[in-house]
Amino acid sequence: MAEHDFEHSDESAKKDPSYVYIWDYDEQTRTEKMESNGKQRKGVRTYAILVTVAFALCFVLLIGTLLWKIPQGIDLQAGSEIPTTQIAEQAYPATVLITARNSSGYSFGTGFFIRSDGYIATNCHVISGAVQIEITLYSGQRLPASVIGYHAASDLAVLKIDGSGYPVIPIGNSDLLRVGERAVSIGNPDGEEAAWTVTQGIVSAINRTILVESVQYIVEMKMIQTDAPVNPGNSGGPLCNGKGEVIGIITRKLSDTESIGFAIPINGAMEILNAILKNGSADAIDSSIIRVRPKMGIQGGSIQEGTRYTYGGNAYIAQATGVFVQIVNRDGAAYNLLQPGDIITHLDGKRVTSMDEMLEILYKHRIGDIVRITVIRGDTELSSEIILGKS
Repeated sequence: MAEHDFEHSDESAKKDPSYVYIWDYDEQTRTEKMESNGKQRKGVRTYAILVTVAFALCFVLLIGTLLWKIPQGIDLQAGSEIPTTQIAEQAYPATVLITARNSSGYSFGTGFFIRSDGYIATNCHVISGAVQIEITLYSGQRLPASVIGYHAASDLAVLKIDGSGYPVIPIGNSDLLRVGERAVSIGNPDGEEAAWTVTQGIVSAINRTILVESVQYIVEMKMIQTDAPVNPGNSGGPLCNGKGEVIGIITRKLSDTESIGFAIPINGAMEILNAILKNGSADAIDSSIIRVRPKMGIQGGSIQEGTRYTYGGNAYIAQATGVFVQIVNRDGAAYNLLQPGDIITHLDGKRVTSMDEMLEILYKHRIGDIVRITVIRGDTELSSEIILGKS
């Protein structure tokens, strides 16, 4: 290239900003290498940013999906459940075998420590009529027990043995129970022959109303139903959840049906047990798990007007349709107000034509309520007020 041509080009470069000098080969190579490295670094940064953003989006989507799929009310602490083997190891030392001796022999039951200083919860029917009560600890040691108090209507009792430092099973919350969760029973279904037996099932139902009738009471009890196998010797023993906490006190089973047992919910049971511990009695407690049905203290049956019947060796014709009174209990609410042979026609101002109708009206009331009753006595209609009792 001629010199004047180069100079002309230089001048052109000054005038034309698009004109570019031609570098030598080595400098060009270095420049291209620097540009290539810069592009690579920029590409790596861009790739890292894209991967990070993608990972974050996937994580957010995963968490959102998991939260969306968790059913409402699921216990997120379910992972804190423990194996049944651990529940048994924890509950064994805190559970006792109860031997109740009476005039005709002895019976077995179960109990568990509710305080480390020797206080034991059990069923009232386990120790009813006992003249001597013996506690066998898991260690095999036998100790005499005394009755601190009991509440027959709820079938609960508190016993006491000497000593301290006894293990106590944690108390759960029966109000949080859900049908289908694990239930573990620890007890003595056949006394000493099958002491400290563990059975497992589920909570089959909650707030199941069971009618319990005795000489003194007719009680509606709200119970936990379980299919964990239980037998009479399990009475008074703990029913635990999957965390090893007591959720109920085993009290009965259906004798003619398999895998239907019942436990007193621990929240209501502890109200009663704590009252016994504090006062020696729970009669003043208005428990949410039991309702004692009121009684008038009579025995009888339905009768139709015009029916011929014999009573006291004499023949009669019923003068009305209603409930025929056969017996008036001496300690009942109707004593000295009703007489054998009366026919009840009205209760609480409502017409009564059968025993079922009368009981339906009666059971809507509570113990202590005052109701008006109308009867036919011979040819006379009489009315009086009765204070409803529990026997």
